[in-house]
Amino acid sequence: MTVAARRIDPDVWTKEQFLAWAETRAGDRSYEFDGVRPVAMAPATLGHNEIARNIREKIRDRLSAGMGCKTYGPQQPIETVGGALREPDAFIACSAQHRTSVTIAAPVVVFEVLSSGKENRQRDEVDKVDEYESVPTILRYVIVESESRGVRVFWREPGERAWRREPPDAAGPLDLPEFGIMLAFDEIYEGVEFD
Repeated sequence: MTVAARRIDPDVWTKEQFLAWAETRAGDRSYEFDGVRPVAMAPATLGHNEIARNIREKIRDRLSAGMGCKTYGPQQPIETVGGALREPDAFIACSAQHRTSVTIAAPVVVFEVLSSGKENRQRDEVDKVDEYESVPTILRYVIVESESRGVRVFWREPGERAWRREPPDAAGPLDLPEFGIMLAFDEIYEGVEFD
């Protein structure tokens, strides 16, 4: 979409408009920015939040202190090439961040824990695959099931443009070779029981 089209169409927002608007929504529902307008995020289940927290904590405990990398999420957005601001459930970035930063630059590994609902799954499994692929620093995108045990991994070597796709995995462990970290599924799903 061109800049001229953005000015003409009142339904098309800029990133700056979205961030100013989002700042006034404290305590309200969470929103992402799809590059055009706000998109309401589904309320997360307890299991969803538990899985995301497990991932962030287990990775944080294993990242090398001298590496300069940190885990973030779920309310720190990353910006994609298309101008979208997405808030992954967990991600690792290795760039210096100022304490007043809103968006986090140069994410390396991104995790989305699937939310229930067809529209939410579509966003994580299709839209975000393309959006995260557009960010050259993202080397691995991990989609984590929340209603059963399983992950799908999209990855690439540094300098590659296109994702390589691994088949769905329901057993694990999840390998994050970028950081020399392995996560057992028992760690990812700790405290979460399925029917």
